Amino acid sequence: MAAGSTDEARFAVWLQRTREAERAALARELHDELGAILTAARLDVAWMAAQPVSHDPAIADRLAALQRVLTQGIEFKRRVVEELHPTVLTHLGLVPALEQLIASHRMRFAGRVSVTLDPSIRLTGEPALAVYRIVQESLTNIQKYARADLVRITLRRQRGRIELSVDDDGAGFDTRAIGAGHHGLAGMRHRMLAIGGRLDVTSAVGAGTSIRASLPVAAGARSGAQAHREPRRPAVGSQVEGFRPQPRPPFRNDTPRLQP
Repeated sequence: MAAGSTDEARFAVWLQRTREAERAALARELHDELGAILTAARLDVAWMAAQPVSHDPAIADRLAALQRVLTQGIEFKRRVVEELHPTVLTHLGLVPALEQLIASHRMRFAGRVSVTLDPSIRLTGEPALAVYRIVQESLTNIQKYARADLVRITLRRQRGRIELSVDDDGAGFDTRAIGAGHHGLAGMRHRMLAIGGRLDVTSAVGAGTSIRASLPVAAGARSGAQAHREPRRPAVGSQVEGFRPQPRPPFRNDTPRLQP
């Protein structure tokens, strides 16, 4: 590989890691700050609903509607936080996180999804996040462009490596015609490069798409060792390599609170 290409690859890897760190920081801010504001507002609405004036049917209806809106806002905040940085990876592990991601995709996908995930795979840290993001990006592309009837997702161990495959029988595309504005596949490759893995994409117009990611089993162990050498602040219950946010003052809720 030429020196220029090597430098570009290293820069792309650094960019991916920086992007994940920024996502984690934003997820923490939304979780802590916006979550506190929405919860305080919902408590105030609950207090108003318990007052005698709320017996008026018109006021009661408006308060109930406001409660529903706040509940929807809290749920939307939760979904955005998980999209930005999937805390389920830390809390439950890679395989349960993928199962949850795929279940969410099934709700929006009209075709069939076949899934085979080896529960003994225990990737953590950056390798786990890379695999999760590749499946997430693949499912998003299938949903938007593929018009597929069948998707097959497999995660297994094979000959000392962890192999991920995402196959669909959709529209496919000409891999030689991918323009500079298509960053999804390049991002997947750089994620694999960062952890010593590789990614191969096979597709043809009208013949579906096959995405193969392969990484050494030892990648997870290296990631864990790095975590012990390099202390980091968790982001909303998760960790991202190289992310060292500066301390910030405790949250102050300046929203006026109603008093009885």
